[in-house]
Amino acid sequence: MTVPEIMAVPTAPSREELDRDVWDNDYCLSYSEDGTRLLDAENFPSDVTVKEGCRVICDNVFAFQDYMAEVKIGQEIPLEQRSSYLEKIHLPSTLTHIGACAFAECGELITIKLPGGLLFIGESAFVDCWQLESVNIPAGCRIIGPRAFQGCINLFRVRLGKSVETIGEDAFDDCESLEEVIVPKGMKDHFKALLPKRIHKYIKEK
Repeated sequence: MTVPEIMAVPTAPSREELDRDVWDNDYCLSYSEDGTRLLDAENFPSDVTVKEGCRVICDNVFAFQDYMAEVKIGQEIPLEQRSSYLEKIHLPSTLTHIGACAFAECGELITIKLPGGLLFIGESAFVDCWQLESVNIPAGCRIIGPRAFQGCINLFRVRLGKSVETIGEDAFDDCESLEEVIVPKGMKDHFKALLPKRIHKYIKEK
């Protein structure tokens, strides 16, 4: 797929899809009728497996929602309680797109294995995943959206794949533990052009 084709894949669930969704009782997940799109999740467990055949995780699916906090409805939610239920996620080999804010404020998520066929990581997809420590962007991934990993304060290592063409603004902003941004040999200049100067000191070819 070309970059415009990748960008053209919708990551917001449509009303029609939601009206005809198929529910996965094991993990409290809602899929499109053909199983290719994960539309929503509600009261999901801490350890989730997304079905093979799913190609798109839609916007906000695993993001923190107010009902997850242990406060009365209407009360202000303390920052330390703004954490999604999710602790572990098993992604299918078929996945190509992760939507905007799909894992926002998944504060208990320490690791995630992104599948080799992933092409697109949406805006703020992993924003404020405070405990996430390292991430390997697959070799075929083309687009990392704005603020994709912003606020991942324990993220110390990122490995970027050779096909990355676009890294959005502030994708790794406020990643205060960052020590290494590993890139393929011979591609340091390519990634310097994609990343802000403040991150250049962390770039290493391996």
